[in-house]
Amino acid sequence: MKEEKFNQRILNIFNIATKDLKLKSHKSKHWEMYDQRSFNLETLKNFRGGKGNLSSGLDDQDAFFSFKIFSNLVKELSEEYILKNCEKKNIGNSNSLLQYKEIYIDFNKLIHIHWFKDIEKYVLNKNIKNFCEIGGGFGSLAELIIKNYNIKLLSIDLPEANLLTSYYLKNKFPSKKFFLYDDYLEKRSLTYNDFIKNDVIILPPEIIIDKKIKIDFFINARSMMEMNYKIINKYFNLIHGHISNKGFFLNINRYEKTTVGAAIRIAEYPYDEFWKVIKSNPSFNQKWIHFLLTQRQFSNHSNNIKKELIKINELGKKYYIKFPILLNKFTKTKKFIRIILNTFFLNKILNLTGKLFLKIGNKLSNIK
Repeated sequence: MKEEKFNQRILNIFNIATKDLKLKSHKSKHWEMYDQRSFNLETLKNFRGGKGNLSSGLDDQDAFFSFKIFSNLVKELSEEYILKNCEKKNIGNSNSLLQYKEIYIDFNKLIHIHWFKDIEKYVLNKNIKNFCEIGGGFGSLAELIIKNYNIKLLSIDLPEANLLTSYYLKNKFPSKKFFLYDDYLEKRSLTYNDFIKNDVIILPPEIIIDKKIKIDFFINARSMMEMNYKIINKYFNLIHGHISNKGFFLNINRYEKTTVGAAIRIAEYPYDEFWKVIKSNPSFNQKWIHFLLTQRQFSNHSNNIKKELIKINELGKKYYIKFPILLNKFTKTKKFIRIILNTFFLNKILNLTGKLFLKIGNKLSNIK
């Protein structure tokens, strides 16, 4: 009963938020696809599969992924590390998960686990009390951080993503205190007291945040590349204004993406000069995406962000598209082919095949 009440609550919040004209202004051309989807109790419970498939565009689930990825991760991180961070429950009823040793192997989660390994190494051992994820999909990466380190989350995203994040994280952490958009509307601001009292705060853009609120760790993973530069600038103003002393910012985005109708490049993001580069390299298994971790620093700029952005620009040139219109046509064709393949191939057969390959991969990974 409590679960059904919460689900109805977040659907009501979604309906209120989608009517807000300020929030509509945050939608780039890329996100117009969400206007065609049906958001209700049934599609919410099946948001990773079924007729609704609400997570499409926020989710890297893939029934056709190479099991070599899993094997490579086992070699690098250990099977124990991977399995403890995988799902035991298929929240959202995805059709693309592989059951293995009482957990689900999920391509989307495997990518996040690799990112999480670096987050643990460079950030989470630095007395981090809270983090803010901007454009966090349905909360898969945030879930790893909360589960392992039990720190406060502020999630900022469009209403469609907030609906899924609220549903997913409430299923994962039912005892956590949630502060949502209906709570925010009571005061029309996120106060410092509300920030302190709650564990998971999920809000849309264009909110007022108390100046006393400082964030230890900001994350944007694969969503700024789908915003126009006006919106990207707004988020950088938020980051620059609310990051704590020596706080961190993890930026994982494409060298270039054009789905908003213009070339959006990570090398052109509006960093100010007060960032020290901690880690910068192409992302795991997605070489067209860059993993850029920086720390707020106002002196000793020997490893300064401005120099690094020049290097990233050089790395990205081979991915820059001279004719973005042709690229958009190709992307639409690729999506259409993917839908046809998913329609005509049985996922059960894929899962059986996947189990076989996992066994082979594990045996191969043990060969020295």
